Amino acid sequence: MTAVANGNPVPDARCGTIAPHRAAPQPVWSYAMPKLLFITAPTPEILFQSGKLEGKVRFPGTDAAVEELTAKGWEIETIQPDWPGPLRKAEEWEPDAVLVSTFKRVPIARDAASMIDRMYEAPVYTVGVTQKDEAFRTMAPDVNVLKNIGELPDPS
Repeated sequence: MTAVANGNPVPDARCGTIAPHRAAPQPVWSYAMPKLLFITAPTPEILFQSGKLEGKVRFPGTDAAVEELTAKGWEIETIQPDWPGPLRKAEEWEPDAVLVSTFKRVPIARDAASMIDRMYEAPVYTVGVTQKDEAFRTMAPDVNVLKNIGELPDPS
């Protein structure tokens, strides 16, 4: 027999259950996934073209990159590198980190990386900058240059 108080079933002291027609309250677990703003022009798969890595994937393509980063635990928002769009999106969305792909629309993407690094408080990473590109490294010394997206730190 189920006890009723004020028209609502109450836990049965004998068996510790709630009446069958009323579900037991469940704990609510809510945590936000870390956010990554991905500044990129749509890019196909990019392969290494020389050296020991020739023919291996340097960049999996924009769609595959989003899938890979999402699987690592990032919530992704993508935007084209046209300034000031990335800054406005960052201020609106408040990402935990920013990743800039500089494989396409190179000058605009590099400018976006250096500008967002100066104007927004989050770590900025870039893929697509060659090791020899000292001009970019001088222009954006605090941007973390990655060889591929697999080097992006896991979200924490």
